[in-house]
Amino acid sequence: MTNESGCVFPYERRCAEALREIEVCREIEVHEARLGEVSPPLDQAPLVFEELALDYGLSLGQQIQDRFFRFNEVQTYWRSTRPDSRLVGEIHLTHIYRTVVENGLHVIWEGMDDEERELHQELKFFDDTPETGSGRMALLRLPRDTTDPEVWYFDRYEGAMPMDIDYASYLDTLLITKGTTGWQYLYCATGFGDPGFTSAVAGLKEMVEEFPRLFPGHDYSDLRARLEARA
Repeated sequence: MTNESGCVFPYERRCAEALREIEVCREIEVHEARLGEVSPPLDQAPLVFEELALDYGLSLGQQIQDRFFRFNEVQTYWRSTRPDSRLVGEIHLTHIYRTVVENGLHVIWEGMDDEERELHQELKFFDDTPETGSGRMALLRLPRDTTDPEVWYFDRYEGAMPMDIDYASYLDTLLITKGTTGWQYLYCATGFGDPGFTSAVAGLKEMVEEFPRLFPGHDYSDLRARLEARA
C-alpha cells in the first residue's frame, strides 16, 4: 500500500494479506477482519517518528520504522469451523503513536507493590484482546531514550512477563500465527504452568499441526519447536 506521495508501507500490505488469508480459509469462521481508519497527520511516518523522538525521547530504530502502519488499528477475530477445535485467534494492533500516548498499562492495572507500579508506568499495550475479553495484552516497555523497546506480555495470572522477542519480530510473528490465542507464551520464560497457558495448549498444538497446510506460504518450524520445548 502507498500514500498519496507514493510512499510504500510494506507492513500494511502484509496485514491486508494476513486478513485475506483468514477470510478465504474455509476452515475458519471470521467474526471481524478490518484495517481501521487513517487519521492525519498520523499517516505521515517521518512526522510520527520525529515527534516520538522529540516529545517522548523515543528514537525508534529502522526495523520498527519499516513496519509502520497508518491505520488506527488492525483487527481480526476468528474461530475454527470444526466443532471439536480449540483454535481461536485475535489481533488488535494499535498505531505506534497512539500506543505511546494513550495505552498505559498503569491505567488498567496499577500494580501490587512499588516495584510493579514503577514497571507498569513504563508499559504501553499495543496488541490486546477486546473481543475475547481475556485481558491478555502485549506491551512495549518505553522509558525515555529507548531505541529498541522491550516487549512484555500481560495476563491476569502471571502479570507482566518479559518476552524473548523484539517489537519488529512480534509484528512479523503475529501475522504468521494470525493471532492464535496464547502464541506469545512461547516466547515467555514464565507462564507455562498457569491456567491461561494450559487452556491455550490445545489450540497451539492445532496451530502448528494445521497451519502449515492451511497457510503453506509461512514457516511454522520455530513455533513448533518452542511448543514442544514448553508443553
